[in-house]
Amino acid sequence: MSASRKVVLITNAYAPYRVPGWESLARMVDQLDIILLTEREDHRLWNMKHSQDYALHILHTRRVHVPWLNANFYSGGRIISTIEELNPTHIILTGFHHLQFLEVIVFARFHQIPLVQWYESHARSSRFSRGVIRAARKAVLRQADAWIAPGQMTRDYFESMGIPAGRIVNAPSVVDTAIFGQEKIAKRSGRARFLYVGRFIPAKGLGILMDAFPKLPAESAMLRLVGYGDLEDQLRELAEPLENVDVCPPTTSPEETARHYAWADVLVFPTFNDTWGLVVNEALATGCYVISSAYAGVTPDLVLQAPLEAGRMVDPYEGVDRLFEAMKETVDSIDRIRAQRQAIRQWGLRFTPEKWAEAVLRALRISSQKAG
Repeated sequence: MSASRKVVLITNAYAPYRVPGWESLARMVDQLDIILLTEREDHRLWNMKHSQDYALHILHTRRVHVPWLNANFYSGGRIISTIEELNPTHIILTGFHHLQFLEVIVFARFHQIPLVQWYESHARSSRFSRGVIRAARKAVLRQADAWIAPGQMTRDYFESMGIPAGRIVNAPSVVDTAIFGQEKIAKRSGRARFLYVGRFIPAKGLGILMDAFPKLPAESAMLRLVGYGDLEDQLRELAEPLENVDVCPPTTSPEETARHYAWADVLVFPTFNDTWGLVVNEALATGCYVISSAYAGVTPDLVLQAPLEAGRMVDPYEGVDRLFEAMKETVDSIDRIRAQRQAIRQWGLRFTPEKWAEAVLRALRISSQKAG
């Protein structure tokens, strides 16, 4: 990309899994500034990692959480004055649903600054699929000059909003493949090893997982649950009488998380609603087979479109029996699954931070053409 590309990326809060992509993008542009509405979300246990590749600006807005919408709303922060000081040539916005984001859209349009929408929702994750709210969302979303979709489900959603396909760039969400790809692949036998990694909340499908897994013979499978959240005490009670189920504390680093994947054969991800699902990226990069939800944005792109059988899709709304069947079929095929672990890893390692950044560059170029 030519010199003097000063990019401002605006998002609601810090997330460490974004850092490798941000660092890769920063090395491809003249300057990258990241604006956060707040430092972190209350339910996250993440520590902030500082990078010399980009500058981080935290607005310290006031946040109000609305439980019935499962959404945060922010006020204050002086976002426009921050952008004016940075004087960007391009703006990347991660949504439109906060007042500050709407301010940025108006500012970019008024000053003719190329605007890219990096949006991760899709039809199955959207809470409002019709009516006035959808119409307003469509009108605001179309104000951008280019759009970044992590996968096919979001691309389809964009196109349903009337966004031109030629201005949508696919940029699958990524993790630090250098970390998850370095764990050794060991030969093993014995019981199939299932793993869940993530928050312990009902929306992740833990209820049907804990109903389905005990139906498997104890001598054929074991399950490890890694994370934190409201369901932790309940999960420990359910696991107590089961010798083949362990509830583990949350990890404190990607390296620690990678060791759990190295232990496992299969990641189970039965979420009822997920815009993407980076645990699938992590699992594939370590060679784990994946049982992934039809309601996760990652599933069509990284599981169903894999050039080999890297996993299978389940619909959590079909209930316990369907998940049990998928797990039982996986147990029956565990020797074959273990034999192709290296091939699964090679597929997962294709989705690197560098590939993501290259896709973002394409979106920036498209936005310049439109704005010009």
